[in-house]
Amino acid sequence: MKHSIIVGFGLAGFHYAQQLKAYDKEFLIIDKPQNSASRNAAGICNPTVLKRYTMAWKGVEFLNYAMPKYNSLESDFKTTVFYPLPIHRYFFSAGEQNLWAVASQDEVLNQFLEPTFKTKSTNGIQRNFGYGNVKGVGRLAINKMLEAFLTLLNKDQNLETTFDYERLEIHREKIVYNGIEAKNIIFCEGFGLKNNPWFNYLPLVGSKGEYLTIKAPELSQKKIIKGGVFISPIGEDLFWVGATFNPHDKIKATTKEGLKWILTKLEKLVDTPFEIVHHGAQIRPTVIDRRPLLGQHPKYHNMYVFNGLGTRGVLMAPLLSKWLYDFIDFKKELPEAVAINRFEAYFCNPNKAYV
Repeated sequence: MKHSIIVGFGLAGFHYAQQLKAYDKEFLIIDKPQNSASRNAAGICNPTVLKRYTMAWKGVEFLNYAMPKYNSLESDFKTTVFYPLPIHRYFFSAGEQNLWAVASQDEVLNQFLEPTFKTKSTNGIQRNFGYGNVKGVGRLAINKMLEAFLTLLNKDQNLETTFDYERLEIHREKIVYNGIEAKNIIFCEGFGLKNNPWFNYLPLVGSKGEYLTIKAPELSQKKIIKGGVFISPIGEDLFWVGATFNPHDKIKATTKEGLKWILTKLEKLVDTPFEIVHHGAQIRPTVIDRRPLLGQHPKYHNMYVFNGLGTRGVLMAPLLSKWLYDFIDFKKELPEAVAINRFEAYFCNPNKAYV
């Protein structure tokens, strides 16, 4: 019998599988390779909120756990998956320069925001007020990491198919899927959770994000640029640019409006030629209170959820996966801010019984 079946293989599914691997537990990943939110993300690992010059929720704690994990993965996979890169946060006005100067004196933010800032833009960028430098951050090559892990799995650890909810049998001491027995099942489905018959009561609202891949040979591959949009280097003169944020549109199709929004921001930021290589869209798994969803189904105690990573999955997923594993195997309480029982009084309506 396996320890867990993991449904979904984005950042959440990957990192939970890593926890199981670390404890030498048997697992099965069930996921049909598709155009998921994780595989479309920029992969930026950044604990600061550069729009308001604040720290993300538990940003330092998440970063301090994530960085050693990503470094150790490179040894396991024998390839580079994390690229330390500074973020150049370009200013719109002298007022933003002043805000940066104040924020960089904060006892937590000063770990990341360099106090002195540049008053001139670098080549290819058209901003008259310069930029501040964010240090200690970088980019994760998410697709490269996921594919490297898949190549190391045995045939009985990965099933490339769409999960069929009707085939799942729920017993008190185990779950069975297509004859495969496991103690637990962990749903890491991203926005697909809305179709999950056991966890669709959770307030996963989702937000559509559109992005571009551009080719711009004159832009530097040695930094991430933030100025209305993110411009993140991904190699071979290519850059990820985005993203829009639309909580109302839940269709995974690109739009003229999204393209126009990105291009308007991009053309105000860069003054170098670029070519659009790809225009993509995906639904981020965002939650109504902007916190992840971790925990146990209120009725079926061998069913769990790991979801709601939103825009900071690269930063949060490693430590969140540890919290969930410790909750399942060591009976440690989950932090209240992420535990799904914060919503049960309002949304819970279990609808199936044990077989």
